Amino acid sequence: MSSCARRFVPAILLLTLVSPRLAAQNAAASDSTAVAEIRRTVRQYDDALRRAEVKVLERIWATEFTFVNPRGERVTRAERLANLRTGRTTFDSLAPAPREESIRVYGDVAVLTTLLTLTGRYSGKDQSGRFRALVVWVRRDGRWQQVANQLTAIAGG
Repeated sequence: MSSCARRFVPAILLLTLVSPRLAAQNAAASDSTAVAEIRRTVRQYDDALRRAEVKVLERIWATEFTFVNPRGERVTRAERLANLRTGRTTFDSLAPAPREESIRVYGDVAVLTTLLTLTGRYSGKDQSGRFRALVVWVRRDGRWQQVANQLTAIAGG
């Protein structure tokens, strides 16, 4: 082996060992940034729901957004926005349990699960109690949008 090759082989081996570790660190840092962005967006979302701020929700809900409400009814983005505009959907209280929040990031997709205590109305019907929420977020044009959201009532909640 030439002296030149002897100098480059260890460097190539070192890069082979270090490169996956650096990639994993970069991915973890990216995921951490995404989680912080989603948490900020979730807080804006919760506040917009409480205040029925349709303009904010129009930006947060993707055009193909689907909501499955606690009664198992599928509600489109247009229907959900109309319910907020007319007051058929309102929130007296909406309290997430931060310790129950989990956000998993998969590139430009994230899945949020959390526990909520709420009182209010969905589609004109009273709805109160504790709920498990599952929300799918997608990053588009540098911002996170909801594409799907489901609330499931917790028995005895």
